[in-house]
Amino acid sequence: MQTSPTRCGSSRDQTKVRASVSGADAGADSGRQLLSGNVVSLIAALSCGPEGSRCVLAARDLFRRTAVAGHPKPAVSLGLVRIPALWVLLVAFGSAACGSDGGEPPSSPDRGIVVTPAPPGEPWATLDEWHLFSDAPGQKPAANVVPYDVIAPLYADDALKHRFMHVPDGKKIKYRDEDKWVFPQGSVLVKTFSFPRDANDQSLGERLLETRLLILGPEGWASETYVWDDAQTVATRQTEGTTLDVSWIDGTGATRQQAYGVPTTEQCTECHGILPQTNSLGGRTRQLDRDFDYGHGSENQIDHLNAIGWLDQAPPANERERMVDPFGTGPLPDRARSYLDANCGHCHTSSGGATESGLLLTWGNTDPATGTDWGICKQPIATRAEPCGLTYDIVPGSPDQSILICRVNSREKDVQMPELGSKRVDVRGVALLRDWVATLTPAGCP
Repeated sequence: MQTSPTRCGSSRDQTKVRASVSGADAGADSGRQLLSGNVVSLIAALSCGPEGSRCVLAARDLFRRTAVAGHPKPAVSLGLVRIPALWVLLVAFGSAACGSDGGEPPSSPDRGIVVTPAPPGEPWATLDEWHLFSDAPGQKPAANVVPYDVIAPLYADDALKHRFMHVPDGKKIKYRDEDKWVFPQGSVLVKTFSFPRDANDQSLGERLLETRLLILGPEGWASETYVWDDAQTVATRQTEGTTLDVSWIDGTGATRQQAYGVPTTEQCTECHGILPQTNSLGGRTRQLDRDFDYGHGSENQIDHLNAIGWLDQAPPANERERMVDPFGTGPLPDRARSYLDANCGHCHTSSGGATESGLLLTWGNTDPATGTDWGICKQPIATRAEPCGLTYDIVPGSPDQSILICRVNSREKDVQMPELGSKRVDVRGVALLRDWVATLTPAGCP
C-alpha cells in the first residue's frame, strides 16, 4: 500500500537533507553555510508538488545571486532553473527526504512554476520574483495564472495589453451580475503594456513597456508597476513613473515615434481608487463575458473560469449583463456606451472621483431607457471653470457644441479627458462619440 508523503520542509525532512548534504559535500567550506535554515527547507521541498515548485523558484532567486565556493554557476539546467551541478544532487536527496516510498507519482499534472506572493508591504524588486510567468518576456503565464481580455479596453496610446489573473488555490471569486466581482485575498491581476515592432508582421514580436499588478492583501488592493529594460529580459519595480520613447510601425506602414507615460503609484489610485476603496476597473461581468482562445479554440471566459472552479456561480449566458466592442459591428448607441463605460465610467460614476460633475457615464447610467444623468443638455456643475467655453455636456445632433467631445479630443492640461492614461488623442474613440452625438434626437438644447 502506498503511504502518504510526509510534509515537505518539516524539521524531519530538513534533517534528512542536512545528512545527505553532509555526505555529498563534506569538503565545501563557506558555500556549505548556505545549506542551513530556510535554504535547506527549500531543497527539502524541491520535488514535493505545488509547494515544492513555489520553494524551488525562491531558491532559484537565491542561487542565481550566490556562487557557492568551489562550484561556479551555472553548470546544469533543470527546467527553467539553471543551477550548479551540486544542487542537482540535492534534488535527488530532497526527493527521498519527502517521504516517497517509490510508488507512482500523483495523478495530477505537474503544476510547474507557482505564484510567489511578496510579504505584505515588501513588494518584490523585480517582476520575475512573483513567478507569475513561466516565460515573462514571452508573456506565457505560470500555473494558476489565467489569461483573459475585456470587451471594451481603456485607451492607452494604442498600446497592446496582455491581461492575466491569479486566484489562490481553494479560493473562489464571488460573481456579481452588475457590480464588480469580489476577488479572494491573495488574488493578483496582471496587465502588460506593449507595442508591436511592426503591426503588419507579428513575427517581429513586441516591445514590452511595463507590467502593472493589482494585489489583494489584508488592507485591500495595492498597485505595483514594473518597467521592462531595453534588453526585454527584466522588469524592475518603479514607483515614481517615467516616460518611455517608443518607435513602431502601425497598420498603415507608417513609423510612429511617441512618448509613452508610465504612471506613478499615486496616479494609479486616481483611477483605481484609494485604499481601502481601490479596485479593478474591468473585473465585472459586462466586461468579461466574451470569448478567449485558451489554446484549444475559443471559449467563453466566464464559463471557463467557472469550469476551473474559480467562480462561486455563473448564470447562463442569456442572463448576463454584457457590453459590446466599441469598434465592432454592434448598434452605434451600444458601442458608444461601452466606450464611455470603459474610458470614463471609473470616475464618472456615483462613487467615483468625478461624482461632483453630475455627469455619470457608466453602462447603466447611459441607458436611454433609464439613465438621466449622462449629459444631455446638462450644464457643468463642477467647481472649476469649464475649459472649452461651451454650455452643455452633450448637445444632441451637435458634436462641435458638446463639451464631452471637446474634452476627449484634447490633450491640453486641464482640458483633456480622461485626465490620465494617455498622451495622444484616441482618434477612433472621438470619431465614435461624434457619430453617436450626431444621431441623438431631438436635436439641440433649449
